[in-house]
Amino acid sequence: MIPARVPCGPGTFSSYHVRGAMQSVFGACAVNCAVSIVSTCLYYSELHHLREFPFFAAQLNAAIGAFLAGLWFAALPKGTQQVPQWQQWASLSGLLALQNTLEILSIPRVGNEDLPPILQQAVVPLSLLFSWQLLRRKYSKVQLLGATMVVAGVTAGFLPSLWNTGGKTVSPSWVAIFLLSRVPQAAANVAAESLAENHQGLSWPIRATLYTQLLGLPCNLVAGLIASYIWKGEAAVVLQDYTSGLDCLFHGGGSCAGTWSSVLLFAIPGMLYTLTEFHVLQVASATAYFLLAALQLPLQDLALSLLNGTLASFHMSMLPAILAVALGLVLYGLGSPTERH
Repeated sequence: MIPARVPCGPGTFSSYHVRGAMQSVFGACAVNCAVSIVSTCLYYSELHHLREFPFFAAQLNAAIGAFLAGLWFAALPKGTQQVPQWQQWASLSGLLALQNTLEILSIPRVGNEDLPPILQQAVVPLSLLFSWQLLRRKYSKVQLLGATMVVAGVTAGFLPSLWNTGGKTVSPSWVAIFLLSRVPQAAANVAAESLAENHQGLSWPIRATLYTQLLGLPCNLVAGLIASYIWKGEAAVVLQDYTSGLDCLFHGGGSCAGTWSSVLLFAIPGMLYTLTEFHVLQVASATAYFLLAALQLPLQDLALSLLNGTLASFHMSMLPAILAVALGLVLYGLGSPTERH
């Protein structure tokens, strides 16, 4: 579906190697797509319990993800446990923390739940721009057409429900903040794509998951405190979020009942989603990942509708959207037999 970034010049690789690389990319994308659907359903189950404490929930997920990835990392052969370049990983984690913090602040306040998936597509042209400027990637006209079809498909899928609810409650300022969060997201994934160069196998995605989740703990805290101070004039908002979240997790009743079981159910799929995201960045590219993530949006909408026991909440406009996004992905793949030069 999305081509591997392999040099395919004359005499470089046989068709067997190219076919094997393509199968590797397809497998990585398929696994990431499946894990994203499962983890999203479980995430919303966890978020139901911790929805009032988003900063705490982010830290809890990062801590559990780091712990699980650390166990996997410890089981790796000694030769694959390379010394980390902490400055690079800290920069990457800082970008991801900035993205997460801006999302936590803006998504509940945008004013319409169908608007963020549309705004999210701004990350596609940003990724194309960053990878072109920073990594010197080249994109064909067919690739650009495929990317355009993906963005248009997602927009067409969510736009009807957005029209039905009207735009009176939409907050332009929070829309701008959400769009701003796409910049560190695109930059982080392009940076991760660069870090993944010349690495083979699963050891790099495992290390990337461990380092970003571990370093994400202080980065999330600092980003949250700064954002809270800018937004509310004090840092106590985030600290209160942490203490209330801890109380909900260990002592809460009512809506907090069952929080631990939901957190534990989400733990492994949540960690695997981060790991498979890094694996897609390793074998494909940041742009390819964002296009794949666009396909996951309508599929997640369908899965959540089925989880609720009814298709009534499913937007039927998602069906042609899924077809359009899938066709766009195929075009993107066909247009780029060589994505890395």
